[in-house]
Amino acid sequence: MPIQWSSITTLLFGPSLLTLMLTATYPAGADQFGTPKGDEGTRIFKATEHPHYGGQFHLSGQKATLIGSVNDRAPWDHLDYAGKYLIPVQGSIDIQVNELTNSGQVIAEFVEGADRYRIVFDRFSAKAPFQDGGIATRIYEHGDSGNGDPLYPKTWLYLGGWGKATMHKNDQVLYNDYDAHFMVMERSRDPKTHEVRYPVKRTLPGGETDPAGMEIDLWVRSKEQNTNNFPPFETFVHLCWDEVTWK
Repeated sequence: MPIQWSSITTLLFGPSLLTLMLTATYPAGADQFGTPKGDEGTRIFKATEHPHYGGQFHLSGQKATLIGSVNDRAPWDHLDYAGKYLIPVQGSIDIQVNELTNSGQVIAEFVEGADRYRIVFDRFSAKAPFQDGGIATRIYEHGDSGNGDPLYPKTWLYLGGWGKATMHKNDQVLYNDYDAHFMVMERSRDPKTHEVRYPVKRTLPGGETDPAGMEIDLWVRSKEQNTNNFPPFETFVHLCWDEVTWK
């Protein structure tokens, strides 16, 4: 009968030495690599708790969608949970920012009709502590998260930024120093129906997004408000990109 490897090991080293080898090779308990320590559980560590965290992010987005039109007249809906006013457009977004220094730039370009648009988002600042100086990573926002407004479903932000942007139309400034926000987030729209299932009666603690997918959202809005619109601003340009690449 063939001799099993376990039998060979026992014959060569004996049971005592074998036990010592297994203990040394596969440490158990709190000292084992990858095992949660103390009350850590499965919590996600802050980026700054990693010793080699550099804070530099570089991502791009393709497969752009414009929610509503830049040329819409009030009243309009530029969140469009039902997915009825989505316009696929040719365009991309490039994000190069440093989360530690709250610096960098976001460049978004797209074409609607005969017009070319370019958004330059390069002035980052915080209006709330969770925004961490203007650029933040690894946080929940929107919905019932307690961070941000409830107009979006609660979502996990891989990366987010807040501040001011300038939007150009055909190389001319269209909107200057408008409030802006970008989110690298969990997928919010159903890939088949294109609807955002929000708001709904919550039965589970997670948000209404799908963590199996990812998207980049960007909006630029005016200070002036208009309660006939949704969201209630005079201007609210909203885009998302369904294909996200980390570089």
